[in-house]
Amino acid sequence: MKALIERQLYHPAVVLPLLALVQLLVALDFNLSQFGFVLLTRGAQAALHRARGVLGVGRGSPCGGCHA
Repeated sequence: MKALIERQLYHPAVVLPLLALVQLLVALDFNLSQFGFVLLTRGAQAALHRARGVLGVGRGSPCGGCHA
């Protein structure tokens, strides 16, 4: 059981987001309101980027869909 927990805990899908979270909290001096705002804006940007990719917006540009 201990090996199973360690294997799941040290999985990159768990560790990397956790490290990004800690790095963001340290950069914002552990201010939870700033952290929430940054997390919300990054999530909105990721959702917008994914929606643009699904809808095909920006693919008709001369550079083939690059984001300048």
